[in-house]
Amino acid sequence: MKNPVKPDEQQTPEQLAEVMNGREVRFRFVRHGQTVYNTEHRMQGWSDSPMTPLGDEQIAMVGQALKRVPIELVFSSDLQRCRTTTQGILDARAEHPQPVFLEELREWNFGGHEAQLSKHVWGKLIEKHNIEFDREADAIRQLGEKLGWTGMFDGVAELDETGQSEYAAQIVLRADRALTAMLSAAAAEPGDELVNVLVVTHGGFISTLLRQLIPEVSADSILPNCSVSTVELRDGAWQLIAQGVEPQDFAA
Repeated sequence: MKNPVKPDEQQTPEQLAEVMNGREVRFRFVRHGQTVYNTEHRMQGWSDSPMTPLGDEQIAMVGQALKRVPIELVFSSDLQRCRTTTQGILDARAEHPQPVFLEELREWNFGGHEAQLSKHVWGKLIEKHNIEFDREADAIRQLGEKLGWTGMFDGVAELDETGQSEYAAQIVLRADRALTAMLSAAAAEPGDELVNVLVVTHGGFISTLLRQLIPEVSADSILPNCSVSTVELRDGAWQLIAQGVEPQDFAA
């Protein structure tokens, strides 16, 4: 494995909770709206593509769903699809905090696989592990059962001839940096009440963030575009309130 990271270098949920110094926080993680690459089933990590008309509608819907929920802090990936989603959400509000754009909140970096058709990339890994299948989705599910999410994405990185793809451990450490930065900002907010934090980022990276806070969280399904996943820190413990809730089903 290239650039290996020792397991003890990553933060535990307890260590991340300590950053809040006993204060409570609520994260609302929102995936960006649908893009052209999403519809074309292309590998979209650090590469970007325009919003589709449906993506614009999704952004408007999640903006309406969140327009009256309290938000003290806003963080977003610095990639354009998240910037567009963030701006759409904030435009629906009468008042809002200034968003902070973080490179650490980017999607997993697929390096030389970026913008390639997903089936071609996954097909190489499926072939490598001699998995027989009728449908690609079934094969990917079998890969997950055999390798786990870490093994799957490490496998994709190993197949990248450019050597630019991120390995799972590198992504985890980046998630730790993002969480530490956001929690530090939340802890510094005036007062002692719960702090509400909106985070606009990517489907794969939201799953990574959730697992860092609550390791037992299942990430078997792909989070829908503009879905909301909510996590709270109360009494020193992280709690998953909701995962992948679509805007039309969201209730504050």
